Amino acid sequence: MLELNPARHETRGLLAGWREGLAILNLRGDGEQPAFRDAVARALGAPLPVQSCSFSGGATLRIVWVGPDDWFVIGPKGQQQALTDALRQALAGQLHALTDVSSGYTVLHLSGTPAREVLAQGCPLDLHPRVFAPGRSAGSHFFKASVWLWQLSDTPEYELLVRRSFMSYVWLMLERASSECGLITRRFA
Repeated sequence: MLELNPARHETRGLLAGWREGLAILNLRGDGEQPAFRDAVARALGAPLPVQSCSFSGGATLRIVWVGPDDWFVIGPKGQQQALTDALRQALAGQLHALTDVSSGYTVLHLSGTPAREVLAQGCPLDLHPRVFAPGRSAGSHFFKASVWLWQLSDTPEYELLVRRSFMSYVWLMLERASSECGLITRRFA
């Protein structure tokens, strides 16, 4: 049974849910070029993260560093074309590659007190707050599924970019890993 801690207004269970239909683009380009960084920032309204294992953005848009010249741009549901158009216009004349990968990926949102411990059961990364804190991201795996994950807040609150073909497997493993704390399914926008 899930318990509610009235003093902190939080559940002791893991809150989890898929963020379906998000716009997910893969952007490639030279992040060392100021013109490239400026154009992306203008188009998206958020700075391009150039530090390894980081991300930028806010509640509706994330730019996740994947490599020195590689990022995932994750935006609101149904905004693939608008994001693509804005980036292509801003980057006109600059060497870049932009691919809509929305149909191949989805995002899993995890939050609540046990989130770090549940993730640690299937992810070999050191998720201790001194090492992996809000603003950090990394590629890894959750059990046998490759994922890219980032931490949103100290709650702790995480998001995982998952290939659609691994959705059922990731959810099954999440159910098993959260058996001690309980899993509360939520819908996330």
